[in-house]
Amino acid sequence: MSNYFTFLRKELTENLRTKRLLVLGCVFLFFAISSPLLTRFMGEFFALIMPAGDEATDLLVAALSNPSWQESYAQFYGNIGQIGVLAVLFMYMGTVQREVKSGTASLMFSKGLGFGSFILAKFTIAVILTTIVTVISTIVTYVYTFLLFDEAGQFGHVLVGSLIFSIGALMLLSIIILCSSLTKSSAASGGMSFGVYFILIITSAIPRIGSFSPFQLFNHPAAMSVGYFSNNLMVNILIAIGVSIIALLFAVERLKRAEG
Repeated sequence: MSNYFTFLRKELTENLRTKRLLVLGCVFLFFAISSPLLTRFMGEFFALIMPAGDEATDLLVAALSNPSWQESYAQFYGNIGQIGVLAVLFMYMGTVQREVKSGTASLMFSKGLGFGSFILAKFTIAVILTTIVTVISTIVTYVYTFLLFDEAGQFGHVLVGSLIFSIGALMLLSIIILCSSLTKSSAASGGMSFGVYFILIITSAIPRIGSFSPFQLFNHPAAMSVGYFSNNLMVNILIAIGVSIIALLFAVERLKRAEG
């Protein structure tokens, strides 16, 4: 257990040294600030740049001229659910492969670090940092939404929405770690992770069964922030946790074979 906490500190130090937290924080905070602003002023922006007198332009401007605070959360989660998730993927792809290739993993194993502790430490730090960034960004979105619309919904709902998004990110991180343990290059790991991510998107769009897809955890937070909770939320959470456990167990077994 002491080796686990030692490696945990090493992972935290490495994440801070390589500025992963800074990069991820900048991406999420950019959308936390820009999403409410875009929602509030998009109508005025189009009115300025589009030619006046055009019927299609007038209809578009009219549609965008009365934004609601609810749309602010939809914009925010729509952005981080796509670009933010890809940022997480690029930050952590190859996280296992790099350690194995450099020989750092073998050195740690020779000093008593278990394979499970190695994988779990990487997963733990990635989840903690991603969750912190998500929650802080959501709070910033809440504040900006309130300043721009004089209303931002119940803070409790908004906070729970950010935690649900984090559970989706937790599942994605476990898949990224698994893919990193299966490949010999960061590019291959990233490609495989993106492929799984794309498959999850497809499954979420399939009629009838799509509502049970764990990918819905990236879609629920926008609705939850305005007080709507899906009936399938617990099913999505349980499936996501199940996928995470299976992915991490496979990653451990793969690492054992690679280092055995």
